[in-house]
This record gives sequence, structure tokens and C-alpha cells, in this order.
Amino acid sequence: MPFTVFSASAFRFQSCARAAAALGAFALLACSSGKKLTKEESCQEKWDKVALKIEKKKYVQLKEGLTEIINSCQGTAFMEDAVYHLAESHFHLKEWIEAESEYANFLREFPASKKYDEQVRYRLAEVAGEQVESPSRDQTKTLEAILAYETFIGEYPDSKRVDSANTELNQLKDKLVAKQMQIAHLYSRMNEPQAAAIYYKNLLKEFGLRINLREINLKLAECYIQLDQFDEAESYLSKFDGIAKDDPFREKVKQGYESLEKARNKLAQQKKEEQGKRQETM
Repeated sequence: MPFTVFSASAFRFQSCARAAAALGAFALLACSSGKKLTKEESCQEKWDKVALKIEKKKYVQLKEGLTEIINSCQGTAFMEDAVYHLAESHFHLKEWIEAESEYANFLREFPASKKYDEQVRYRLAEVAGEQVESPSRDQTKTLEAILAYETFIGEYPDSKRVDSANTELNQLKDKLVAKQMQIAHLYSRMNEPQAAAIYYKNLLKEFGLRINLREINLKLAECYIQLDQFDEAESYLSKFDGIAKDDPFREKVKQGYESLEKARNKLAQQKKEEQGKRQETM
């Protein structure tokens, strides 16, 4: 067998090669022994992080973590909690439009939720109520909030939230009454008795227990006097027949009858004059 002589440099090369091979084998062994997380396990880790923020009420930070779960954990058991708490985060940050959108999204995604359904439906009424304008402005949100509270009370009559729902509902209806009254009074001041009468009659129909019935009936009598619909005016004034002599409202009713008589005489005089003019031209 021939005797082979290795140089020092060749020996160093072989030593480095053997060391590199050993390191590579160790890396492969480490990788093969490491366990890859399943989707459920990965989502559990993410949920554990946001759960701490929920407990500490860190709503601003929560939104980012919850959004990540919603985007990456579709189909897992964490979705229902994540969507709900994202809506709750917006609610507690008073981001009403975003909260309303997320609560509505929750009901679309989890229409049969037993865990959060009652709370979400109540929250939807709350966020609508938070967006209600003053009586002088548009009342679309007032109507939405009223419907939401009425729906909640109808669906959850035994809920512990019914009392607070009724309180909110009453306040919202008072705002709506105030709006309707403003419109009716405005038309009256603008000498638009027909439009004013429509609003006053609607107030009687929709909010009879929330308004001053005597004032509204007298206002309707005044509208029909202006419209020369005297029989209709008298039918409203007749509602006060038998009013007590010491009732301060009696004077207003008396003035109403006086206005009615003057309007009748005025119209009769006009018709008489018109008839006289027609006879002169014949």
C-alpha cells in the first residue's frame, strides 16, 4: 500500500470539513425535534396575549391584536370572542360608528350566539342612542335607537337590562316629541296651518301620553280656524266643554271661541261683499 503524506494545510481542511458536517447534522436534528405549532395553537398564543389586555382594559392596544386574530384565525374557536371584543373596544373608546358596524358584523357572523347575543343587541341600541342629534336636528338616529330598544325589550322581556332599556326609550321618545313640536310650531308661525295641523294630529296619535293634550287640541282648533274649516275647529274646542270656572286654561278656550266667531263673521262678510260685487256687474 502506498504511503500517503498529508500536508499541514490538507489536514486543517479535512478537520474543518468534519466540524462543518457535525454542525449541520446537529442543526438538522434540532429542526426535526422542534414541534411546529398548529393553527389552533398559534391562535391560542395570540389569544392569550390579547386576553391580558382585555382584563386590563387596554382598548387601544386591543384593537390591533384582535384584528390580527380575526384575519388569521378564521374557522377557529377564537373568532366569536375576537369579533365581540373588537366591537367592545370601539364602544369603550366611544367610537360609535365603528362600534355599530362591528356589532352588526357580529350578528351576521354569529346569528345564533348564546354567549353574546343579548349584550350585542343591547349595545346596538346604545350606540344608536349615542348618535342621536339634538331636537333641532335630524332625528333619523333617534328613530333607529327607539326601534332597537323596542326590539330588545320584545326579544328579551325578562332581561335585567329591560328597566334601563325602558328608561332610555322614554328619553328618546321625549326627544322625538320635542322635535315634532318644534316643526309644528314652526309651520304655525310661518302661517302654514295645514302643515302644522298634520304634525299636531300626529303628536296626538303617536305620543298622546307624552304631550299636553289640551294645548295640542287648542292648537288644532286655531289651525282649522285659519283654514276656515269652522266645524272642524269647533269639534276641537268642544272637547273643553265643562271646563272648571277656576281652571286657568278656561280663558284660552274662551279666546278660541272668540277667534272662531270672528273668523266666521269675517268670512260671511267677505262672501256678502263678493255677492254684492257680482250683482253690480250683472
